[in-house]
Amino acid sequence: MPEYLNQLLADGATALVNESFTGVDAPWWWERRLGGGIEVCQELDPDAMSREISERTGRETSEVRRAIAEELGLEDAEPVVLTFEIAGETETSHVAQMLAERSSEPEGLAADLYHRIERVLERG
Repeated sequence: MPEYLNQLLADGATALVNESFTGVDAPWWWERRLGGGIEVCQELDPDAMSREISERTGRETSEVRRAIAEELGLEDAEPVVLTFEIAGETETSHVAQMLAERSSEPEGLAADLYHRIERVLERG
């Protein structure tokens, strides 16, 4: 019989998240949601992002910062919170898989945004 996220007590949910969402360099945390789901939250710091992309691409940090502001619509360089929610009715094996996929790169939930900015810079 499959086990579902909303059937896990706090310790079980904590273990599942900590064992499955690994390798992310940015600050992150998770919260329990109504209905037994979870929400993974991760800080995205545009300044740190611009420095990291600048190092990887060889572009000037100011150029990367402008691309981030234009492409992502950020009005300032204040950190923002990215979130990923999983419903409580999700099987725990699928939860583990989804969390592992979203933490397979050091940028975690922001990985697609990093790649997006790098593509913009390549075209630019």
